[in-house]
Amino acid sequence: HRLDMMLTKVGLKPYFAPHIYSAKDLGADRVKPKPDIFLHGAAQFGVSPDRVVVVEDSVHGIHGARAAGMRVIGFTGASHTYPSHADRLTDAGAETVISRMQDLPAVIAAMAEWEGAF
Repeated sequence: HRLDMMLTKVGLKPYFAPHIYSAKDLGADRVKPKPDIFLHGAAQFGVSPDRVVVVEDSVHGIHGARAAGMRVIGFTGASHTYPSHADRLTDAGAETVISRMQDLPAVIAAMAEWEGAF
């Protein structure tokens, strides 16, 4: 899996393993922007989609997560970012956009306070 390799390379694999899912797990016809991968992940944890916050760096991914009924935080801190990236993610449906993963806990806490959803 390319995803497995990338998570290992950036040191994030221990935080997610063994719960690492990709469209390859579901079938070639169930890729983003279809919501299937997001719904699959939520089901694996027994969590209702409306209780999930997705961190996503692509427009197709945001469309898929929103179609699954999930909240979305856009992410522009990857190596493939570009000048209008944050605007495109927001336009696609991200509630907010971060460029540093260390900002994620504070953003989720703020979302919970603003919405009372968590």
